[in-house]
Amino acid sequence: MIARHVFIILILSLITGCGGGSQSEEPVPEQPVVSDSYNGDGSGSDGGGDGSSDDSSSGSDQDSDNDSSDEAKPLVIAIKIDSDTFKQGEIVKVKVEVSEQDTQQVSFAWEQLSGPEIALTMTDSLEFTASNNFTALDEKYHFLVTVTNSAGLSAQQEVRFSVLKNMNEAQASRLLHQASLGPTYNEILAVSGKSYEEWLNDQVNLPITYHSPLVENFPDRDEPNQINRIDAWWKASLNAEDQLRQRVAFALSEIFVVSDLNTSLSGEPEGMAAYYDILLEHAFGNYRDLLKQVTLSPVMGVYLSHLGNEKADLERNIRPDENYAREVMQLFTIGLNELNLNGTNKLDQNGEIIPTYGQSEIEGFAKVFTGWTFAYSTRWSRPSRNYTLPMQAFEDYHSISEKVLLNGEVIPANTNAEQSLEIALDNLFNHDNVAPFISKQLIQRLITSNPSPGYVERVAMVFNDNGEGVRGDLAAIVKAIYLDNEARGFGIPLAHFGKIKEPLLKTVQFWRVFNARTLNNRYYTWNLPSTYGQGPLQSPSVFNFFRPDYQPGELADTELVAPELQIANDAALVGMINTHYADLVWRVAERHDELNENSLYLYMQADHDLINMNGLSAVLDKYDLLFFAGNMSQEMRQALVDMDEFFASRDSYQRISNLVYLISISPEFTLQQ
Repeated sequence: MIARHVFIILILSLITGCGGGSQSEEPVPEQPVVSDSYNGDGSGSDGGGDGSSDDSSSGSDQDSDNDSSDEAKPLVIAIKIDSDTFKQGEIVKVKVEVSEQDTQQVSFAWEQLSGPEIALTMTDSLEFTASNNFTALDEKYHFLVTVTNSAGLSAQQEVRFSVLKNMNEAQASRLLHQASLGPTYNEILAVSGKSYEEWLNDQVNLPITYHSPLVENFPDRDEPNQINRIDAWWKASLNAEDQLRQRVAFALSEIFVVSDLNTSLSGEPEGMAAYYDILLEHAFGNYRDLLKQVTLSPVMGVYLSHLGNEKADLERNIRPDENYAREVMQLFTIGLNELNLNGTNKLDQNGEIIPTYGQSEIEGFAKVFTGWTFAYSTRWSRPSRNYTLPMQAFEDYHSISEKVLLNGEVIPANTNAEQSLEIALDNLFNHDNVAPFISKQLIQRLITSNPSPGYVERVAMVFNDNGEGVRGDLAAIVKAIYLDNEARGFGIPLAHFGKIKEPLLKTVQFWRVFNARTLNNRYYTWNLPSTYGQGPLQSPSVFNFFRPDYQPGELADTELVAPELQIANDAALVGMINTHYADLVWRVAERHDELNENSLYLYMQADHDLINMNGLSAVLDKYDLLFFAGNMSQEMRQALVDMDEFFASRDSYQRISNLVYLISISPEFTLQQ
């Protein structure tokens, strides 16, 4: 190439030297080439230097006579689109506007970078109908268009927009039945029109309604009692805006179980509220952080006896307590058997299940959880007994011997308490079982008792990687649970989809719907476990009120489970029927001439007005949406009509009360789908 250029220069020199033109004349410079990396903002690279010396000597006459000079001007394009968000079924129109001084021909090339695939054109516009495909995920589109003119100059522009999967009223109601502690009518109407993702994101970003600030003393008492802690739970559950967080924390409380039912913790209401606040704070955080905070909670430390756990001392006949070591594996992380990603059991070559741990691992973790006691304790033998702060380590009481963990990992001897804890929790958190084991339990608590293996696997994959390389992101996991097609009822529904509503949550919805309250703003509810078979943080054991694999006799010949039915015994069923009648019939405020300041009342005036002004049909339409997410059967509706006919001669208060009571004990309302 160099030789060729030298040859051309010699030829030009010979021509000039032979009188081929005036020595003041110079050859016409080449036109600059515009790079195709132009971004559409009016700037561009000419790829051939700035050309200033040639332009300055060419003169104005030469500029006006040079027809090709306009071709050097870069293209300027703009995207015209009506909005950056569209609803399903709307027409999306994207148009490219080209600004040029001449009318030379241009071509268009579209490239789709993300979003459901659509047919691309070679014109200046795209037009399509925002899809109504069966998914709850908002669709995020991203296109790149390249415009090129006849001179080869080009410009590019990107365009992004979203198609929101806005919910109708029935879809909004269904989501809120799953994702809140029980929706009110106004909440359903407010959520209708939003997309699933929009509502979930809004909920995740709401400020946390903590329970501890709501714990109040009895009048003239210096310290709170157990009932004051339960009162705080009611206040938050009924009134908090962050309903999704409250629902997820309630689910977590049935996995990371502690209980003040007939235990030493019954006298520690502030500590119990602080423990619940840990679940609230980390409900959308990272599972590894939640696991650490639960482990170091003095409430958990007392409940599962690793607070004050000492290293081995054979002379004093002391061995590390193994209680928490077992339960942190069996219940909080990996379960008893090796699992596939979809939650099914792995099998060995003989078709047998594979245990996840043995006695050596139990002993190893038991050593890890030695040397921990109440925070700010000056002496091991005289702890502070502060139940609200994380435990602290006393190295003299921590075992520094070698510790065997899962998958053959070993903590070396002479590793201190803090380091041992971090290594052990990492070992647990990174085990392959954690994602399917915890994902399935969260699905069972929030959505359905018998999720398909595919559902479990899809959520477990998000547990392992939230899309940004982060493991254990609970916000992403919760969104994946609620946005999955199986949860939203898209595609072919499973015949056994759904779950039995927990008795406590049934009452929470009625109380939220009818604004249940006392005149003194106290919710003193005694003996909840006797009435409902459950109470907040009042499980009879670390295994919760019911086991996730519980099968009633009717399902014994199937692979299906119905965990909540474990507490559906005769006593609890009679107790719930009587309680609902007392709440929904006797405690209607409008039926009383005078109200007792300590008694709880429900307020039903709006529905009394509705039945008087618009008739029974309007009330049933409202209740269909409110209590059945638009899926009330014709048989259920007829039963309510028959009930109303029986009370037709009574006032509207009795009519409404008995309609709601019949709903409360109906099988259709009891089943969340």
